[in-house]
Amino acid sequence: MTMRLGLACGLALALGVGAAVADPQSDEANRQRQMATMRQEAARADQASADRSLAQQQNTATAARQGPNSGMAAGSGSSTAAPNWAGGASGPGGGPQSVVDSYTFTFRVEETTAQMLARLNAAAQNGDGGAAYNLARIYYTGFEGAPRDDAAARRFFGQAARLGHARSQANYGFFLKEGIGGAADAAEGQRWLKRAADAGDSFGQAQYAFGLWSDQPEVAVPLLIAAADAGEMTAQAFLGTLYVMGHTVPQDDARAVRYLKAAAEQGEPGSQGLLAGLYLSGRGGGTEAEGYRLLKQGAEGGDADSMRNYGLLLVQGRGYPKDEAAGAAIVRKGAVRGDAKAQKLLGDLYNEGLGVPEREEDAIYWWNRAAEAGDAEAVAAMADVRAGGFAIGRPPVDGVGETASGRGK
Repeated sequence: MTMRLGLACGLALALGVGAAVADPQSDEANRQRQMATMRQEAARADQASADRSLAQQQNTATAARQGPNSGMAAGSGSSTAAPNWAGGASGPGGGPQSVVDSYTFTFRVEETTAQMLARLNAAAQNGDGGAAYNLARIYYTGFEGAPRDDAAARRFFGQAARLGHARSQANYGFFLKEGIGGAADAAEGQRWLKRAADAGDSFGQAQYAFGLWSDQPEVAVPLLIAAADAGEMTAQAFLGTLYVMGHTVPQDDARAVRYLKAAAEQGEPGSQGLLAGLYLSGRGGGTEAEGYRLLKQGAEGGDADSMRNYGLLLVQGRGYPKDEAAGAAIVRKGAVRGDAKAQKLLGDLYNEGLGVPEREEDAIYWWNRAAEAGDAEAVAAMADVRAGGFAIGRPPVDGVGETASGRGK
């Protein structure tokens, strides 16, 4: 059994606002969002097609039942539902007739992925910007089992962009800035994003604003507001953070909550965690219960601050049923993924023996990792470790994976 290090290692909830990042939109987040949009569009198209088919069948049946002269004005055309003359008669005057309903059925044949790609490629080659845009999205997301091909996506976004398609201009600029599907060209990417923003595309407005924000916040903020009000999740999350901090905009909890709520409702975990922090610190007008709910959502979505705080609250039994082991495991995940504050907290847990064994070498290891990453509290802890003559540099008994190795006691 090791002796607990006599250090000031308080286990305090840290619900402060982290530093805002200049571009919160990642390639994978954009890819997944486009995939979701395409699935929604496909579902709407399928429903619309089914509705049209049903309406056509109902109209045909109604016309057949009413007969050729019911309600049709002279010269208005003939019914497409021809009566079926029974009893071998060939037409009027051939004996008794029995009129039965005649139905027209429409069969929809679903394209294979290969057929869909061939059709869109042919249209794109004929200058159809919409087809080029759809091809780009298909190759970018791997929609309907198509091969993911970022180079092809970049080429087709570029083709549609040059034809004036604003959303393609935004995506093409994003690809160029991020070096997706080819070499990065930040300046050219920003030029395309500006064209998309000038055309009123909300994704273009957000991405162009992210590129301007550090140097020209007075230009970026109105663009972010326009994009956020149009539903752009990344702009909502970013603006909400700015209003919480009062950075480049007046500090305004009401506006912060408005934008963070909008992003949180779209599943953005950082906004969920930050909104939870406001509510749990008595700001923003939300209840503690709502704060705890949002914090758990943010943690489950992978937000680093939310994971660390949720894990600590589980360890302490605040707001949730107490579960030290589960809480420590969540903190450990954040530490392994590089969150310096989680590394410092994990060291504290090993020092106190909360949810993990009380173990000197593991505590020092994680404090040292956090100190090397620049965490001020960890730097102070390591100064005390050195002053106390404790050994530094020993590997942790529990290893460095998201799951403790369990070696030793």
